[in-house]
Amino acid sequence: MKKIFCVFVSLFAMVCAINAQQIKDDIQKSRERAAKLQTLADGYKVSKNAKVDGYGDAMKEAAVFAIANSVQLENLYKRQIGETTDGVTDVTITKPSLEDWILLSATIFKEGESIKKATDKLQEAADEAKLMTENAGKEKNPMKAAKAAKSAKAAAAVVEFGNSATPILIEESEAQVKAVNTIIETLKSGKNL
Repeated sequence: MKKIFCVFVSLFAMVCAINAQQIKDDIQKSRERAAKLQTLADGYKVSKNAKVDGYGDAMKEAAVFAIANSVQLENLYKRQIGETTDGVTDVTITKPSLEDWILLSATIFKEGESIKKATDKLQEAADEAKLMTENAGKEKNPMKAAKAAKSAKAAAAVVEFGNSATPILIEESEAQVKAVNTIIETLKSGKNL
């Protein structure tokens, strides 16, 4: 019986260690995605075309929202396990309540809506950038052609920004939803409020 108990305790310790490592890996991946989004958002420049910039601005807003939610999620998680931001265990930290997690879940839902709002503008922005490029090629006056080409290039850069940010945003948002839902279910099932 003692051997069975020791085996059970060993397996439990291994599972806990694996879960802790998985969570640390997930947090690191989230930090990497947030850093990529921040780099993209920092490099974003408007094209001075309302349709294209409407798309670009919406994508930047969604990226900023996702970054903020990632930071909030990590902070709440660290508080939940009683760890400071530098990784030191601190028993004086107040754990977040179930309501804190539910509020974050609602914020992440709004993040998803902002991503949807941005991606809904993609086709219109892409069509506008394409039209700008075509019109620049048709311009007879060299000065106007150069100016139109510059505007078309800026519009194409905004569309490319959105195309680069979208998969990262979707991946980060899905990871956030999964993490928060798992924590909420754990808290509810464990009555760990």
